[in-house]
Amino acid sequence: MKQRGNSHLVIRVMHCLSRRGQPFGLFLTILFFLALSAAAGAESAADRLERGILKGQAGDYAGAIEEFNEALRLKPSFSAAFYNRGVARGFLGDAQGAIDDYTKAIQLDPKAIGAYNNRGYTRAAKGDNAGAIADLTRAISLNPELAELYNNRGTVRTSMKDYANAIADFTRAISLNPRLAGVYNNRGLAKASSGDLYGAVDDFTQAVTLDQRYDTAWYNRGNAKVSMKDARGAVEDYTKAVVLNPRLLAAWNNRAFARITLGDYTGAIDDISNVIKQSPGNASAYYNRGLVKKMAGDSQGAIVDLRKAASLGDELAGELLKELEP
Repeated sequence: MKQRGNSHLVIRVMHCLSRRGQPFGLFLTILFFLALSAAAGAESAADRLERGILKGQAGDYAGAIEEFNEALRLKPSFSAAFYNRGVARGFLGDAQGAIDDYTKAIQLDPKAIGAYNNRGYTRAAKGDNAGAIADLTRAISLNPELAELYNNRGTVRTSMKDYANAIADFTRAISLNPRLAGVYNNRGLAKASSGDLYGAVDDFTQAVTLDQRYDTAWYNRGNAKVSMKDARGAVEDYTKAVVLNPRLLAAWNNRAFARITLGDYTGAIDDISNVIKQSPGNASAYYNRGLVKKMAGDSQGAIVDLRKAASLGDELAGELLKELEP
């Protein structure tokens, strides 16, 4: 995402909605591989289910699917096998296959909360927010005391920009379980998006109080502080984030932006250089470093970086080069 400022300033300020790579914040999948007891006479299917679960837990999702397939061959109405195969397919990126399996599990067991939750998550990942909300609402009706379900519906509502209802969901989750740091983080994101920056900072602060190693919450609080014109406080938060997770490139990038605001061009160049070191094909990083070098008076260094950015396809680099080259 580009954010333009003065002097062609391009900083891609990325507001992560994720702690560990999920698309809508800390979307808790409630149940991963789920073992259920099989009916009498289906011991062989149950054995294959157990082997599949063990393979899935070990990361062998293709092998897990083979075991679940065999379980279903032996017992075609085995709801747990459909559910677990859906989980494995999801990990392999087969979203539609996962949805189909969760749907079959629900048909066989209409009270399968995990299947509703996971189908909702998968539908959200595919952009079917209405379907996701319907699934999560059904899961909540089956267990209205499970905080994670409200969190998950709130994350989908955040992605729909329905911030008021998202905040209500996160608040309900917190009332049920006030120890879930991820829910505070997600409510903070919804508050920030709705313009309540002070409320967002309060929530991110609560998240890092509960989990001091929550790198994304530190990062998100830094973003909120940038929006509040507190560049110094943002630098402190981004620093905490990169210490905890040196591969969080957005935090290095955004700390550079905050340092530019403070006039710390040397520090900004160092941060962007770290981005380039970890992502050498990042055209925007070369552009940004070239821009900061220009601002710092290093025209020759700026030209080198901007030429590199242009060679990697950054169109703005060519515009700025015209100002620097005769």
